[in-house]
Amino acid sequence: MMNLGALSWRNTPWIKATRPQWRYALRNGIAMCLALTVAYYLNLDEPYWAMTSAAVVSFPTVGGVISKSLGRVAGSLLGATAALLLAGHTLNDPWLFLLSMSAWLGLCTWACAHFTNNVAYAFQLAGYTAAIIAFPVVNVLDTTELWDIAQARVCEVMVGILCGGVMMMILPSTSDGTTLITALKTMHARLLEHASLLWQPDSSDDIRLAHEKVIGQILTMNLLRIQAFWSHYRFRRQNTLLNYLLHQQLRMTSAISSLRRMLLNWPAPPAHTREIIEALLAALARSDADIYTVARIIAPLAPADEYDYRHRAFWQRLNYFCRLYQCHARHRIFRSR
Repeated sequence: MMNLGALSWRNTPWIKATRPQWRYALRNGIAMCLALTVAYYLNLDEPYWAMTSAAVVSFPTVGGVISKSLGRVAGSLLGATAALLLAGHTLNDPWLFLLSMSAWLGLCTWACAHFTNNVAYAFQLAGYTAAIIAFPVVNVLDTTELWDIAQARVCEVMVGILCGGVMMMILPSTSDGTTLITALKTMHARLLEHASLLWQPDSSDDIRLAHEKVIGQILTMNLLRIQAFWSHYRFRRQNTLLNYLLHQQLRMTSAISSLRRMLLNWPAPPAHTREIIEALLAALARSDADIYTVARIIAPLAPADEYDYRHRAFWQRLNYFCRLYQCHARHRIFRSR
């Protein structure tokens, strides 16, 4: 039976949207209209490219707009320059023109796969910008039109980016840095919950999916770090530290996963292993936990036989995880409230 309550006007996205979402939608819509108007006023060849650029670089945060805009500007300039050089020198020889354009597209594809984030986006844009500019000129008799098409394309992109930036200044949004610090603190606490989940004797698809989700969230925070780099000078100065903290969190997920494999493949683990692990995670969750407290808790798990290599490997890996987590917790980012 159909749920009529789900069809209520109160459940529509327009009503359930929050104030920041409305601000973002309004800013994006005005920026697109403004870019299209300015492009028509400047009598550019294809004004819709300006509107498209304004939509593409429109992000909910300041750092996202700046980083995406820089990637789009660099890619457009690089692609237009490549189109001018390649088409200008090889347009009279169709086979040489196709060979040079194929080589350029292959180079951009390789660079796009080799790099990540906005660098990959810049090379992606450089590839298809060169194709958009160069291939339509094949049917043009006057090669001087190549410059007109290239400069029009770059101008349209610039207009869209400038309109998006102007609207970001008029209707600013939340900071990437604030979101990043909050996400780092949340992930720092969640790693203990994740360890408690993975170190259980159960083996199910839900645990595997939870591990993949945690790794995906840490990789998403790396994108936030890049955006925060452009949002405020404080995050540019702390970029090395933030990158280090994200790498530490990835190393902790690796340690958690390796300890899980050891526990699952251990026929006869020491007695009270689960109780000691729960006490350890509870101690690590406290802000006043020190290395001596942690050492006393895990002392009963120390291997008695020096030739029991499985036990020694587990013991060393558990100590490694504790050192990583406590070193990670000592940074003032996680101590501030």
